[in-house]
Amino acid sequence: MTRSIHKTVKILLLTAFAAAFITTSCCAQGVASIEQTKKTIRIGITMEGGSGKAYIQSPVEVTVKNDAITARLIWSSKNYDYMIVDGVRYENENPGGESTFTIPVATLDEPLTVIGDTVAMSTPHEIEYVITWNTGENAGDEENGSEEGDLQAESDAGDPLPSETDGENPSDSSVSEKELEEALEAAGLTCSGELDLKYATGFRAAYYGGYTVIAIDNSGIYLLVPEGGEVPAGIPEETVILEKPLDCTYLVSTSVMDLLRACDALDRVRLSGTRESDWYIDEAKDAMQSGDIVYAGRYRAPDYERILAEGCDLAIENTMIYHEPAVKAKLEELGIPVLVETSSYESHPLGRLEWIRLYGILFDREAEAEEWFDKQLQEVEPLLEEKPDTGKSAAFFYVAGNGMINVRKPGDYITKMIEMSGGHYILTDAEEDENALSTMNMQMEDFYAAASDADVILYNSTIGGEITSVSDLIGMNPLFQDFRAVEDGQVYCVERGFFQHTTGMAEFIKDLCSVWDGTGDNCTFLKKLD
Repeated sequence: MTRSIHKTVKILLLTAFAAAFITTSCCAQGVASIEQTKKTIRIGITMEGGSGKAYIQSPVEVTVKNDAITARLIWSSKNYDYMIVDGVRYENENPGGESTFTIPVATLDEPLTVIGDTVAMSTPHEIEYVITWNTGENAGDEENGSEEGDLQAESDAGDPLPSETDGENPSDSSVSEKELEEALEAAGLTCSGELDLKYATGFRAAYYGGYTVIAIDNSGIYLLVPEGGEVPAGIPEETVILEKPLDCTYLVSTSVMDLLRACDALDRVRLSGTRESDWYIDEAKDAMQSGDIVYAGRYRAPDYERILAEGCDLAIENTMIYHEPAVKAKLEELGIPVLVETSSYESHPLGRLEWIRLYGILFDREAEAEEWFDKQLQEVEPLLEEKPDTGKSAAFFYVAGNGMINVRKPGDYITKMIEMSGGHYILTDAEEDENALSTMNMQMEDFYAAASDADVILYNSTIGGEITSVSDLIGMNPLFQDFRAVEDGQVYCVERGFFQHTTGMAEFIKDLCSVWDGTGDNCTFLKKLD
């Protein structure tokens, strides 16, 4: 194996297993261990060749053992009976299921050309594909930073997210709200009331004197302890304990930053999982420029040394952390409670905004959060009243790296805003993936059949990458040239910072109304393309 290969493999493994290497001495010992044992990591890929109808699922499991690299390739199709790599034929390991192959890889530094034989057509066909390994800083990230520009948040950069986690289901909490409530009552604390939520359904809060029980769906049960208070005896050990004041937060979920700004809690954030250059929130940029907030690594590779040195007392993650269970476990092992926010699963547009009330509770900004949310209701609720049917249909999507089309599911809060503003989401009848995510992937052929007659195209540049012209869209797939919206000049690009501006709902609804009535040349979050 060449020096270059050694270097690439070590970098990837050190990134994937960063939790084990907090100090320099640990890193040195870790590298020696890696070279002597078998290690498996996941690396995202991009793929060229074929029609794009079948693809290799990404990320790919890559195993390094005794200086040999192998990759386990799982196709989206059952119709590949063998693959050829460097002249050697490899048989399908999963007859009857998704075609699966374990192949050798000489280097991760260069694209790999393979041949796949498919029996999907009338006669078998050997098709050549080129696999490129995404081994840069963001290797393995399903989201480049979802919605959460977070492109880290609820969508992906071309690779399907797992339905829940890579193993343990995050919605299966080993402690229930009832068990915690019974423990608190046994400790002499009684419930004095619950947070009266108007639209949000993904979290709940109940008050026990100065203590607060917070339950977040697909996340966990949390006990917020007042400053100077003690954790009551008998609390189930699986309960996540949050002790006030929470004033040194490691914020990974970028959609939260705008809500913290709105309730004047930005000073509670000390560590960012997003670099200054990737923020679209001016106050976040300013805080990083002044040093009030410092970069502490992405969700999959936190800077543990810095996080510990700063005295971090809370990590707010989005659901992408479930792709990296070892990272979450390491943070918890270091005594840092992890709160996974799931606001992107809210089906009502105002439900997502109402999460500001949760952050008000966490950071002692309840009055500010309540005042801000009440003002938003006054502004947004009239916009959400039933509008006259414009008869205009729209598709909201982006083209993933593997050629798949990532779309919003019917009933998602984005599609709700399209409907509430007087438009129609073209994919209402689309067959949905069976998971909790608000997005799903479609084959281009299926998307063409469902959306080619849409009156308007809304291209999601926050994850798919910003496009500046209709030609850019057609360049991704020539079939777009036949879409009605392209022919009629009704193609819009969603601005890159849209999903970071969680508080921009009213402006986005106004943008949609402008698009429907033909005056959408000066929108806040939508840019018309020529």
